[in-house]
This record gives sequence, structure tokens and C-alpha cells, in this order.
Amino acid sequence: MMVSINLLILATVAAILQSPPPTTAFFIPTSTFTLLGDAANTPLSYNKMPSPLSLHAIKSSDDHEYIVAIIGDLHIDPRKMNDYYIGRSHFEPIFKEAKNKADVNNKGFAVVSLGDLGMNKYCNHNPANTDELYAGTSKCHKMAANFLSKFYDGVPYEVVGGNHDLEGLYEFKIDEENLQMYLNVHDKDTPQFCREIADKTLLVGMGSTSFRNSMHIPHEVIIDQEQIDWFENLLQTHPANEGWKIIVFTHAPITGSGLRILQENQVVDGCCWLNQNDDIMRNKFIELVNEHRCIKAWFSGHFHLGQDYHESITFPNIDPNGPRPNNRGSCVFAQTSVMRSETSRDGRQQSRLIRRNTMEIHESRIIPMPANRSA
Repeated sequence: MMVSINLLILATVAAILQSPPPTTAFFIPTSTFTLLGDAANTPLSYNKMPSPLSLHAIKSSDDHEYIVAIIGDLHIDPRKMNDYYIGRSHFEPIFKEAKNKADVNNKGFAVVSLGDLGMNKYCNHNPANTDELYAGTSKCHKMAANFLSKFYDGVPYEVVGGNHDLEGLYEFKIDEENLQMYLNVHDKDTPQFCREIADKTLLVGMGSTSFRNSMHIPHEVIIDQEQIDWFENLLQTHPANEGWKIIVFTHAPITGSGLRILQENQVVDGCCWLNQNDDIMRNKFIELVNEHRCIKAWFSGHFHLGQDYHESITFPNIDPNGPRPNNRGSCVFAQTSVMRSETSRDGRQQSRLIRRNTMEIHESRIIPMPANRSA
């Protein structure tokens, strides 16, 4: 049976992720979110769309567009790969069309995985030990690397570690060994990454580095102090007033993001937000978002929930005297769903796509935008 993967389009056109700033629109099938203003301090408005947006209707004449495929919790089971191949196939024509008119290098293209790469159960992968979970093993990470590296010819991928990615408990005795294997397989020097996807536009990711060593519960998503220090320094040296735009990726969301959560298990169990059980550090991330207006978007997974809830994407309110003031800086937060049906908590199978182009959506019609338009 054909499984329908609903690919939501998160298209960025300008003010949040481009300078100089014409209108920026976030395209999703049922509504358009339009952000207006300068790169350092961007207010927004919301416009309801009357009908679903056609994926194939989105075109761009911009030779310098960039495209980022964002993949939620994979939880790969090597026995059940059909949904993954279908989901990946939805991205192939988008990358193909864009690359046909792009430069020979791959600077403007990337795939980002939000972690939890393998299924946390036995998947017939080790007959010698049927108690071993697939998640966190060498076999798991090698298969995930193979899948992520083949979204389209030459398109590189990045990955951030989730709470299941160091779960190779029988193969590795300590977190450090498990982490080093993970880094080696995915060709990473560090758990974090920084990729310049376009001029003064950075993709930045941070991953969990602790499972066995967790002070509270193993499945808390913990960003260690070294990564936090690195992130803070990166923000300080890439300010918004110099035109920098930073898109952040972590497995779990941060406190203060306003995204829909699972109160009954992950909040109670202490593994809902980044560094949840650290009274000081769990608030550090939202403080950085509020302080550094270069952070324009933050993507996370972890909840296995669809992308069409009201709180699946949340927005800043720049005006402190506005109707709903918050401290989200200039950042849009976006929840990312899953590809495989058996891993979904609500039946949704969805991924996200960032596409920077020069189009504006209004009432399901695509309107080319004048190059000199200002907010």
C-alpha cells in the first residue's frame, strides 16, 4: 500500500533569512506566515490560506536559492524501509530541479537529520544477542549514514544526536566509545556542526552526548557545556546587525519555545526539553535566543507529532506591548514529524523543507516579488 508522506514546505524568502529584506513567507499547506522587517528585529503577520498549497507549484527563478531538507526522528528498522524510501523520493525532484540551475558546488544544498536514527528494539540485526536494541549500534549508524547520504547526488547531510543515538549498550561500555563511533560513521569531528548554506546564513546543530552518564534519566537530551560555550561564542561573533542569519537544529526543543509537548510522559519523565533537569542550563537557550537576534529559526523533533497543530510552529512577538508578548527574540520554532508510520504518535508522516527563493504566496497564488521591494 502506498504511504502518503505529507511534505510541509517551510520556505524562507527574505527578511528572516536573506538581506536585503523583501517579504519572508513560510509556506505550509493550509496557511502562510509572512514576516516583515529588517534582519535584526523581525515582526510578523499571519494570513490564512483558503486551500492547500501544491508542492509542485513552488518555483523560483533565483539562481542563488538554497534548499535544506529537515528529517525528524528516523528510528530506522532495517526490516521496514519502504516509508523511508517514499519520504526521500519526495525530496528528489526538488533537489534535482534546483541543482540543474545551480553552481557546480553544493554549498546551497543540505539534508539535516534531527537524530534518533535507529529503532530502540531488537530488529533481527544480531542473532547472537536478541536482547540488543538496534538504536545506537554500529549497524544502525552505518545504515542511517547510507540512507541520509543518498537523498540526491552530492547533497551533503548533517546530523545531531538524539536521546537514542548512544544506546548501543552491549556493543559499547561507555558513552565516550559510543559517541566516537557515531562521530566516525557520520564523518563528524564534533557533536555540533556549523555549515554556511548561503552568504551570511549558517546552519548550526548541537547533539546529545550523554546516555549512560546522565545524572537524572538516560533519555534526557543533554547538550554539554563545551557545545553551549561554542554556541554562545558563535552567536557573539555572528551578530544580526552585521547581517548574519542562524538556523538552529537540536533533537529536542528548548524551554520557552512554545511548541506542543507530551505532558503525560516526556514532561513528567524529565526528557521533554534540552537539559530539562538542569535548573540553570535549561533556561540558557531561550535566554540566548532573546539576546541574539541572529537566531532566525530553531528546528526540533523528539515528540513524533505532526506538523499541523497550532503549536507545531511558533513565532516571536517583537513588540513588547503587543497582545501576546514573549521572549522568543526573532526566532521561529518548528516541530518536525517522522517518516515511518509505526513511529508516529498521531498518524502523521511529515518532513520539512527550507527553501529560499523570490516568491510570495497569497491566496494560493504565487506572485513574483519585485527585487527592490522593502518592508
